[in-house]
Amino acid sequence: MKSFQLSRLYRSSRAIFAALLLLTTLNVARAEKPEIDCSQIRGVCYNPTPADQARRELAYGKRVNLNAVRFWMSQSAYEKRGDAYLQDIVNFIRVCDECGYKSMPILFNGNMLNPKTIQPDAYEKADAYATAAVNAIKDEPGLLMFDIMNEPLCSPYINAAPKEERGKRAEEIWAFLRREIALVQKLAPDALTTVGYTTAWEIEESTASMLDVISFHDYSDRREHIGNNFKLAAEWGQKLNKQVMNTETGCLARANPYEMALQYCNDNHMGWFLFELMIHGRCVDEHGIFYPDGSIRDAATIAAMFGCYRNRDSRTVVPTNPNREGKVDQALSLLRDALKEYTSDAFDYRRSDKKKLLDACEVAANLLEACELVPMSDLPTTKIEEFRRDENADLWEIRKFAFGLAERLKEVAQIF
Repeated sequence: MKSFQLSRLYRSSRAIFAALLLLTTLNVARAEKPEIDCSQIRGVCYNPTPADQARRELAYGKRVNLNAVRFWMSQSAYEKRGDAYLQDIVNFIRVCDECGYKSMPILFNGNMLNPKTIQPDAYEKADAYATAAVNAIKDEPGLLMFDIMNEPLCSPYINAAPKEERGKRAEEIWAFLRREIALVQKLAPDALTTVGYTTAWEIEESTASMLDVISFHDYSDRREHIGNNFKLAAEWGQKLNKQVMNTETGCLARANPYEMALQYCNDNHMGWFLFELMIHGRCVDEHGIFYPDGSIRDAATIAAMFGCYRNRDSRTVVPTNPNREGKVDQALSLLRDALKEYTSDAFDYRRSDKKKLLDACEVAANLLEACELVPMSDLPTTKIEEFRRDENADLWEIRKFAFGLAERLKEVAQIF
C-alpha cells in the first residue's frame, strides 16, 4: 500500500513538473516575441525586386528615414516554383535588412481571393504553403512580422455576393483565417502576427483577438471619414489591449493624398505603410513617392513624413508676393527684351536668340514655382529643360511659352 502511494505521489509530481515545464516553455516563447513600438514604423509597400534595383530604390527611402517594407507573397507562385520561389523571398528580405528595412511578408491576399482556396477541402494545400513559407522566413533577422492576409473581405467573393450570402461567405474567410493565424503562431511562436483589415470597420474580434498587432487600411476621401476610421481602430486597440498601426494608405485617385493620410497617422501616434515606394508599375498614375531616378512627385508628401504640413488656416496664411523686391518687373523686362527680335524693316521670329529667351523664361518660371503660382505637376522649368535639350526646338513655340509666362506673372503680380 505504501509503495502504491509513493508511486502515485511520484506520478503526480511528474505531472506537476511537466505542467510547470509547459508553462515555462510557453512563457519563454512569449518572452521571445520581439518588443517593438509600432508607432515608430515608417514603412512602404514594396514588392520583391532584383537585388541591385532594390538597393538603389530602397536607398531613396532612407533619405526620409523609412524603416520597413510590406510585400505580397503568393500561394500559386509557391506551388509553381516551390523552394526556388521561397529562396527569392528570403533573398529579398535579406537585401531589405541590409538596406535598413524590416520586412512584413503577406501570406494570403483577400483582393485576389479564389474562393476555392479557402474551403475546407483546400486547407491542406494552404497549410502546406504557409508552413513552407513561415519555416523559410521565421528565423530571418530582417523579419518584422507576418501579415496573414491582406484585406480579407475586399474581394468580389464578398462584394458581388447577394446580401443574404455575404455573412456566410465572410465566416468562411474568418474560419480560414483563424486556422492560418493559429498555424503561423504554432510554427513561429516568437514571431509577431497581424492582418491587414481593409478598414477599421472590417476588424473582426475572433481573428483580431488572436493577433499581436491590429492593422487596418485607410483610403478615405475626406478628413471626417479618415478621423472616424482611426478613432474606431484605436478603440479596437484599447478593447483588445494591442498596438494598432495603418499598413496601407495614400492614393491620389481616391482623394486620399499622402499628406492628409500621414498627418492622421502621426497625430494618432500610429506607425504606417504608404502605398507605395516607387512610381512605376500598374499604379503609376495614382500611387508612389519616388521616380526611378530618385526624384519625387510631391514635396508635401516628403514634408509630411517629418511631421510638417501645409497651413490650411485662412486666418494665418500669408500669400506670397513675387514682386516684393521688384523681381517680377525685372523678369518681365528680360522677357520683353528677348521677344523683341527684328530685322531692319520687319519682325522675324527666326532671328530670336534661343538662349536669351530661355534664360528670361527661367527667371519667370523660378518666381512662379517658388511662390507655387503654377500647377506643381506641370512645372514650367520642366518645359525649359526640354527646350534646352532639343537642338531643333521650334523658336515660335519657345516664344509662345515665354509670352505665356509673362502673362501669368502680370496676372499674379497684378501688373497691367
